[in-house]
Amino acid sequence: MSVVSPAQAPASPSLFAPERAAGTLALVLGVGSHAVNGFVTTAVLPDIIRDLGGQDRAFWVFSSFEMMAILAGCLTGAAKVKFGARLPFLLAALLLAGGSVLAGFSTSLEGLIAGRALQGFGEGMIIALCYALIPDLFPQVLVPRVFALLAGVWAIAAGFGPVSAGLLAELWSWRAAFLINLPLVLLLFVLMNTALPAGAAKPAPAPEKPGKTGRFGLRLLLLLVSIFLLTVIGELHEPLPLALTTLAGLAMAGLLFRVDAASARRLFPKDAFRPRTLIGLGTWIVILISVAAAVRAIFVTTIGQVLWGLSVTQASYVAALLAFSWSIFAMISSRAPNRQRELTYLGIGPFLIAAGLGLTALAIDYGALWAFAAASVVTGAGHGLCNQILMRSLMYGADGEDRNLVSGILPTISSAGIAIGGGLTGLLAIMTGLVAAGDSTLLTRTAVVQSGATVFYINAGLTLVPAVAMLVLRRRLIRQEVGETLRSVELPSP
Repeated sequence: MSVVSPAQAPASPSLFAPERAAGTLALVLGVGSHAVNGFVTTAVLPDIIRDLGGQDRAFWVFSSFEMMAILAGCLTGAAKVKFGARLPFLLAALLLAGGSVLAGFSTSLEGLIAGRALQGFGEGMIIALCYALIPDLFPQVLVPRVFALLAGVWAIAAGFGPVSAGLLAELWSWRAAFLINLPLVLLLFVLMNTALPAGAAKPAPAPEKPGKTGRFGLRLLLLLVSIFLLTVIGELHEPLPLALTTLAGLAMAGLLFRVDAASARRLFPKDAFRPRTLIGLGTWIVILISVAAAVRAIFVTTIGQVLWGLSVTQASYVAALLAFSWSIFAMISSRAPNRQRELTYLGIGPFLIAAGLGLTALAIDYGALWAFAAASVVTGAGHGLCNQILMRSLMYGADGEDRNLVSGILPTISSAGIAIGGGLTGLLAIMTGLVAAGDSTLLTRTAVVQSGATVFYINAGLTLVPAVAMLVLRRRLIRQEVGETLRSVELPSP
């Protein structure tokens, strides 16, 4: 049976029509700022270490940002429900600006790390708000184009972020990579305040449930502990501490979800990670795909350098083929002629991601650089075909307050999945001999030849779990949408 999208065409189909141009530009700038900051920091890190020292603490330049971004993302949906979008956005902009100033003028690595933490909290709120505002700012029929546009922003950031960081560092210093945020934050703030609908400023408060109001402190503590444990695993190199820390972090997260589900004002969607529900299964798929994708983020660039002698820039651009491919196939996905085609793309996407990881393993086995590059394209195609359809289906599969919570949490659980995947990939790399326990030095060519493919084969197999789950989700979506269509048809009188 054919399933069609119920949304009606808007008066103007352009994302840059006068009534929505400010919102579109604000989303582009918000997501672009988040993407560029990640690539820029990676590019200027060697200059930072040369200037400030602290090679042994370089991990925290990234992890402080990621920990605070995940924390902010977990809190933002609930903040939008309680306060509307304007106040959280003002706070996020101030924190991002303050963190950028602190990082840009820091004279010690500790100060830089503190600035990065503030940046991370601000960026985490901004990226969560950007996704949470999509249903507010755009009619449903335009949402596929919004996601395609945002995928293009990530591709541009991957292509030009490192180059722009290098130019800024050469023209002035690495500090410019952080201070450039200031005019961007000001423009973003003006655009978002122009774009926000007045009705979103202060939603009506939800009724309180008796006896359930004292849980926020406990939930915040559990959230902080679980984020710390699941992020710090990137610093561990011994199998037992790594495994125990990962399990402890997952246990804290599980306890957090149980406590939150019983609270009056939830931080997370009521059905998050409940696999029998549409939202629950979808959130599991998002996080599991991210867990498996972490192996590429950790090893692809280094393997390109070690196995084929690529320069840092060359290896980075081979890895960035994923972002370019993601953007192209997101555009194809956004132009699906009907809902049936969209659901076909939804089912195909995760299997292409698994195929891309498998092709990476084959490329390492046979020393084929062309296959290594092609694997980035295949993996990106898988993400591009299914990502925006999955996100949109989850956003619009939730109602009322939960729509804000679902929309805001999606980029956050993706980041959390990559953090968890980083720890699991590290453990897998130690178990297969790709890296030696307690050794944080660069991979050796011998280790890559002997064990590199195994790590990618295993992750390709693990990706089949969310791929099969996606087929189940697809079937649920079809049943739900067919049921809604039938209910909307008026039965003739007898």
